[in-house]
Amino acid sequence: MTITEAPPVAVPGPGRHPRHLPSRPGTVLWGWLPGARDRPVLLAESGETLTVDTVSHEGLLDEQGRDPAAFFGRHHIPADRVPADHHALAASDLTHDPVVDGPHVITGPIAVAGARPGDVLAVHLLDLAPRTGYGVLTERHGRGRGTPPVTVCPIRDGLARIPTPAGELTLPLRPSLAVLGVATPDGLRRLSTRAGSHGGNLDLPFLGAGTTLHLPVRTAGALLHLGGPRLAHGRGAALEGPLKVTLRVEVIPYAQVRTRFGNLRHPFASTADTLIPLGIAADPALALRRCTAQGEELLVAGHGLTRDQARTYLGATAEFGVGRTGAHARVPLPGRRAVRPARRPVPGPAAWAVPTGDIERLGAPPAAVAFRDEHFLGDRSGRRV
Repeated sequence: MTITEAPPVAVPGPGRHPRHLPSRPGTVLWGWLPGARDRPVLLAESGETLTVDTVSHEGLLDEQGRDPAAFFGRHHIPADRVPADHHALAASDLTHDPVVDGPHVITGPIAVAGARPGDVLAVHLLDLAPRTGYGVLTERHGRGRGTPPVTVCPIRDGLARIPTPAGELTLPLRPSLAVLGVATPDGLRRLSTRAGSHGGNLDLPFLGAGTTLHLPVRTAGALLHLGGPRLAHGRGAALEGPLKVTLRVEVIPYAQVRTRFGNLRHPFASTADTLIPLGIAADPALALRRCTAQGEELLVAGHGLTRDQARTYLGATAEFGVGRTGAHARVPLPGRRAVRPARRPVPGPAAWAVPTGDIERLGAPPAAVAFRDEHFLGDRSGRRV
């Protein structure tokens, strides 16, 4: 891991053409999320639209030879079809220890002018476009440090083509980001595999175009970062691939946060017609309690419901889900046409198993932890810059 030394890139104010942030050795961290002491690689204004090239770690990892030309060549992908930034990162002196560091290439941090602790940074995801004509189907969760099987899939007509002995299967693309967050205030970097009140590796398949992620600001400038691009995301497995992400950043000042979001301690997401509260915890029961409590808080503060009305509304309309880093719910916004929930039962405890060593159990309710380190799943120490 190398400390970023590139000077900040000055950007024009809102209303201009979107500024482009490439991923190169001076604008990325490999395996770690930026902390408050990391120097921003781009300065943005609230309300500004940016485009960011994200990099997939597939083909770059040491277990794959750290040679994307050779790795994809074995899968019949010519070197000139692999993005130039992948070749540049592989050939750079950017260090990566597969035993210690996370796998993800993280672009940023991006400082947002005027963002201060207590504010909320709204990240509006406008478009996520594939940068290659292929994706890498892989499943890494729960496999320790071994090498998981990978399948390189060509993309044609908006579908990934998965070769199997029985014939070709197709998978519709649904691009999303696994990692999206802001810096923690203690100056430590967190592993790219971790999630917490800062966001991070939320690992949510709906963090795609049309979704807004609201992140409590923890340090001056927020220091936004993103990575883990995915072309599609299933239960455990993902189709990895680099994306060109178009997003808009918006600082919501502290004076408005309380009236719009209530006592907000964790990130939450939303779309035009859906509220998506999140509960980040390793214990599924605790995650569901946090998710429910956040949903009630948002409905009371932002939509004028009483606490009892909010609880009833959630019980009648919310579709809950439990994932690797916690729980989420999809709640139709009051007054909007309801989103029809999928007709499937909520998975039981057997389906909630979390790989040991990936995230650790948390035992305190949200009111007791505020912004303390207990929110960082499985990573209490971090790494100093």
